[in-house]
Amino acid sequence: MAIRRLGECMKLKNYSLFTIILLLILSFTTYSMEKTEVFNIDNEWNIFLPEDWQMEGRSPYQQYYSFYPNIPFYSMIKIYNYDIAENQNIDLLEDLKKKYPNSNIKKKKLNLNKIKIKNTKVEAYEYSFDENGTKLYAISYFILIKGDLLIVNFYSISEKETEKMLEYFYSIKKIN
Repeated sequence: MAIRRLGECMKLKNYSLFTIILLLILSFTTYSMEKTEVFNIDNEWNIFLPEDWQMEGRSPYQQYYSFYPNIPFYSMIKIYNYDIAENQNIDLLEDLKKKYPNSNIKKKKLNLNKIKIKNTKVEAYEYSFDENGTKLYAISYFILIKGDLLIVNFYSISEKETEKMLEYFYSIKKIN
């Protein structure tokens, strides 16, 4: 009888252990599946951001869309969309150097397999700069596709947060 109870106790422990492991896996999966919202840029591009981010539309005096999270942490994404002539010569690195002359601008390595936009030229640069006494880390992406130039700038006071936001770059899609 003692052996029988021991066997039942072992089965119960195995089921309990299995249940705990299953609950941990499910809770981690649920936590890691962040809900996203689709934001449209000029009816040409979509970017997928967490639903707690907001979009500030483009006004007549600014040429970009800005996105920022609801949490009080200085992180921002600015997106510029330009129509350009196909043969227009654009030196993206030189433009950045003019805008941030005291910054050490370095080429950023891209994971080309994650980019959802095909038949395009993509460049990326990372740098930091001072804005009103605050050091900001930035990464600028340039997507050049027939007749369009999309510039996506990621800014944060945290270098780690800037790197984390890069996953949002890989969510950008061209509409038609």
